[in-house]
Amino acid sequence: MLKEIISLFYPQICAGCRKPVHKSHWAICLNCRIKMPRTKFQVFDENPVLKLLEGKCDVKHAFAFYYFKTDNTVQDLMHALKYKGVIKVGEEFGQIVGQHLSRNKRYKTIDYVIPLPLHISKQRLRGFNQCDSIAQSIALKLNTKFENNLVKRITSNESQTTKTHFERHENVDKIFKIKNSEIFKNKSILLIDDVITTGSTLSSLAKEFNDIPNCRVYVGTIAMAS
Repeated sequence: MLKEIISLFYPQICAGCRKPVHKSHWAICLNCRIKMPRTKFQVFDENPVLKLLEGKCDVKHAFAFYYFKTDNTVQDLMHALKYKGVIKVGEEFGQIVGQHLSRNKRYKTIDYVIPLPLHISKQRLRGFNQCDSIAQSIALKLNTKFENNLVKRITSNESQTTKTHFERHENVDKIFKIKNSEIFKNKSILLIDDVITTGSTLSSLAKEFNDIPNCRVYVGTIAMAS
């Protein structure tokens, strides 16, 4: 009863459209969930994300769930998660994606879901890794393990914004380290990031897992920049 009374005066606001949500525990309203542009890449054997990673690393499959465009709802929600600390957005993105992956044969055998790690200096400054909440919710939906302690970002590389495609790839070479790689032998892992642009950072992390015997790598992101 108290929650209902409080919600009358302080309604839960959608992080995307800034309108009150129908369910007080949601951070993404139903209208935003419906209108965000989905790619459906997770069901295709060939897709633009796989093309981005081609020749850079070895992955069994890769996808982005939404299209990321300037001034669209996906961008607003990502901004709320990354810069305003609305962790609930990441959790709900993970729940949405995880629900779809749980019905997809190729993703039912994932052993570990691993978020792209931030360098410790950036994580201390921000206070959190925006990919953690996404990956943890996906792992719950897939009924598998979430792991964010065994992969470290050992170099805080320069901004990618003004670099060419080749320079971006060079800028992220050997910036990750896997602790106790034996754990991932003969396992299937799903690497998670928020937005993929050139794929250079994700491919750098994927290559570290490619060196582990029979480690099968999958890559997923919430959105793909276009």
